[in-house]
Amino acid sequence: MKLLLENWRKFLNEQLDLQAAQQLIDANPYLKGKLEASQENIIVSDRYALVVSDESLKHIKDRHMDAAAPGSLFSPGLDLRAALQGLLSTEPSEDSGGRVKWLGVDAGMEIGHMGVKLGNPAEVQRLKDFKMPGGRNEMVKVTSGNRTPTKEISLITAELGELGGRKLLSLITAFPGGTKVDGKEMPMDRNNFADNGFYFVVS
Repeated sequence: MKLLLENWRKFLNEQLDLQAAQQLIDANPYLKGKLEASQENIIVSDRYALVVSDESLKHIKDRHMDAAAPGSLFSPGLDLRAALQGLLSTEPSEDSGGRVKWLGVDAGMEIGHMGVKLGNPAEVQRLKDFKMPGGRNEMVKVTSGNRTPTKEISLITAELGELGGRKLLSLITAFPGGTKVDGKEMPMDRNNFADNGFYFVVS
């Protein structure tokens, strides 16, 4: 079965116009000169072609491997490229405004561990403050605890253009879990997590 899937992926890739893909990549000022269109760098499904390098996949996986930092964790042995290949074969959660998103999709196997929990907002406010890394100055609440195993995975991409009947996408991010905890939607701005009862658990 695995060989059959590999051969099918190879067949789909051979149908791609790599030169046209490179032109779409280079038309994006954020990607020009940073990403090469090659058979190895493009994950293909019937409707989508996602251009992503092994370096980008490693960066995303490494970012979700530190158990001492707030956030969700990918399982160490996860083949992220294969997981994304499976996602591209499903209907996206959102497709608008130049973004195509798969949010909280059941991958049929354990993907990793979700690092966000939901509690009583008044009690969450008493937890320890933590400033998230990066330039957004997001303050969240953290406590020690165990992350929750999850079969859900999310993928957020940007649309680069049409390529032979498919949408060519570039990777923005991917992470274990979805956008809800215990049925409650998480705010887009993590500064609002604590007021809504959301907090992070770390080892």
